Amino acid sequence: MHTIEYFFGFHKPASLADIRQGASVFSSFGHVEAWGYTIDNTWWFFDPGRKSTKLLITHLHDEVEELLAHKFTLCREVLRVEKTNEFPIPFHLPMNCVTQCAGLVGLRAFSPNGFRRKLLRNNAEVIHGTEGRSRRQKSTVA
Repeated sequence: MHTIEYFFGFHKPASLADIRQGASVFSSFGHVEAWGYTIDNTWWFFDPGRKSTKLLITHLHDEVEELLAHKFTLCREVLRVEKTNEFPIPFHLPMNCVTQCAGLVGLRAFSPNGFRRKLLRNNAEVIHGTEGRSRRQKSTVA
């Protein structure tokens, strides 16, 4: 299966309040998931979670539309990228959501922010999210 374009969804890091309510301490770094499509319009969705990994492969247009809408709701930022050069051994310890997603496009990364920066240096396109705005910038609604 040859993927034409990859998409990476970056979730916002968990707040201290989220952690108090049961979120993993590791989620304070954020979370990354991936999806893409092949030449025959087969879509795959890959979510390497801490407790389990989810992989969904589908041809169904309505299901793809529903999943994409859900991903864009969940993710603070979505980047689109073509595959980069692969590294010879696609294994990077410790394995986490970032190392697994980065391996899909031949990159090595450990943190969501580091992975995002590497993608942007490799001509990734921001198609949804906060690019160009400071995270601390507040709305100026009067």
